[in-house]
Amino acid sequence: MVELKAQTITQIIAEIKGVNNKVTNWPNSNGQGMLISNKAMNIFLSNKVSSYLSGNEDLSLYKNYVNINAAEGMISINHNFHQPIDSDDWVRSFVIVGARVNIANAYAAKLTNKYFDNKLGFTIQKTWMGKPSIHYAANGNFKKEMDAARAVMVNTMTQSISKKAEEFEQSLNNLKQDEVPGQNLDEVKSKLRKNFYTTLRADYLQQFSEQQSALLVNTGNYDLVTDNWTSLGVYIPVIPQKFMVSTDVNAQVNKRYNYPLELFISHTRFWESPKLGRFFLTFAGKGFVNNSVQIGSLFNADVTGQQGVDGTNTVTINKGDRYIGQYKNFITPAAAGKLVYIPSTSHVGVSFRIEKNWGTYRALNSIIGIPIVLIDKKGVPAINFEAQLLLQDMNNSLKDTHLPYNKIAVGLTIGIPFSKIVY
Repeated sequence: MVELKAQTITQIIAEIKGVNNKVTNWPNSNGQGMLISNKAMNIFLSNKVSSYLSGNEDLSLYKNYVNINAAEGMISINHNFHQPIDSDDWVRSFVIVGARVNIANAYAAKLTNKYFDNKLGFTIQKTWMGKPSIHYAANGNFKKEMDAARAVMVNTMTQSISKKAEEFEQSLNNLKQDEVPGQNLDEVKSKLRKNFYTTLRADYLQQFSEQQSALLVNTGNYDLVTDNWTSLGVYIPVIPQKFMVSTDVNAQVNKRYNYPLELFISHTRFWESPKLGRFFLTFAGKGFVNNSVQIGSLFNADVTGQQGVDGTNTVTINKGDRYIGQYKNFITPAAAGKLVYIPSTSHVGVSFRIEKNWGTYRALNSIIGIPIVLIDKKGVPAINFEAQLLLQDMNNSLKDTHLPYNKIAVGLTIGIPFSKIVY
């Protein structure tokens, strides 16, 4: 039994020392190398990257996260299916499955007795992560200080592991047969020992990763951390959008349907500097099934009694609320770019997004945002807000439409990462 204990402790400690030695002895290429282990970098990035979580293009390295868009009335709930491998490695790729549903219109429609604008669907997204890179002065003290601090961590953990193992073995040796009636004492001890050392190994490897990440955050012993990721996905509607449409106020009302299927791809570059702050640069493209109602080319006839005005004519026959004009579905390709900056000593930043559409809908839209990240008592991002100024159809491409004259609107997004990270 004592031999097994020694071997088990030796294996756990040797594994922790092996991870530390890999970092310590990693070749320094012009100030680019390793200051913390790969799993520690996963934790570091999960907190830094999750400091901006405004929309579906943004990345969260947590198992679950929620996005709420007040301007669109949409809520998106997502789950990351990544299962970490049992080694010190960075997150390479994962699949995210989510559900999107509009909630604002449902309440508004119920209160005002209007039609529901139903939007419910699922997203499936594959994300590929680049290898994180950390930069520091090749001849500076950052590397030396981090190596020394990690060595102290390893020595402290070695003592703690040995102490816990010794206390466990003493308790196990004191276990009597009459305390486990109907069971083989040796088999009970063997199973308890296996479970104990499995848990001990997992706990201390996790602690080692978390302490390294915290050390890098607290000391700022680096000049720059960079990473990138690419996502490819599809949005699949479950139910169609339904519209009541007539060509004019006196024409027959017909039901029209649209399935807003969407294909999307995005690529993001990320920079984190303890002096300058955090930068996100995203390029995105998508193609989706659009319709005349969504681009504002149809007029919404609000008929609440025997008469109503559509802007030109008087509606004398109450056939219910509906859209008036020529309805059609069409595919809209779009490309977008977004830049986000959050200063290093601030929880408030600035963002700018611009989007160009082609085809029947050719509008140029942009968003100016003020992202705000709130952290918990551990300094980890807990919730993200972004107040937005939405500038719609900046190129005045929508001719002969019934959109409001004021093309400026305000919006708010909320991003909430929760559960554990995907390392």
